[in-house]
Formats: sequence, C-alpha cells, structure tokens
Amino acid sequence: MKQLEAIIAWTPARWAALRPETAGQVAVLPLAEAEAAKRFAMRAGASSSALATLTEEGRIARLFIDFQTLVVRDGIDAQAAHRAFLAIDEYRFRIAPDTEGAEFEDPPEED
Repeated sequence: MKQLEAIIAWTPARWAALRPETAGQVAVLPLAEAEAAKRFAMRAGASSSALATLTEEGRIARLFIDFQTLVVRDGIDAQAAHRAFLAIDEYRFRIAPDTEGAEFEDPPEED
C-alpha cells in the first residue's frame, strides 16, 4: 500500500505494564482499519494529517525516521519492524535491493 494510506501502529516494549497485549509489537494497517490501530499506544503515517502536506522526499524521510524511532527509542525488534514496513510500497522500493522483501520500482523515463 502507499505510504499515504498506511497507518504505522506500535506500542513501545517498555510499556508492557500499560499495554501488555501489544507491548513490543508493530503493525502497518490500511487507513480503512484506523479503529484497529487504536489498540496500540502510538500511531504514525496516514493517521497524521501533516504527512499529506510534506513533499515526497519529506514523506520518505519521515518513513525512515519513524522506523528508527520504533527500533531505537521504543525497543521494537528491527526485523519485526522491517517485516511490518514491507507493507509500504515506498519502503520496499527504497531499502537496499538485496534485502529480503525489497522490490525494484521502474525508473522514470528520461526525455
């Protein structure tokens, strides 16, 4: 799914007492499933109206900043975050091409 249609939802690992059912977990859900994302403590992506105001480059930067935040600050397993983020087209097209789950986006035609 496109980044503008994806909700990134997670609960920091350290919040096990607050949200034991989702602590340390991450999910990437379509915007249509916004209600299901509420079982997680944190949300980013399409749930933020500010995302649509960013340039494409800004959105891509935000995507990888969100990934880093989940993993480094909030203790989400890096491979679990990677597997969840593979649902986002822009992520799959921009990770190293020899990474499991990566895809190639057709390059734009040059004039």
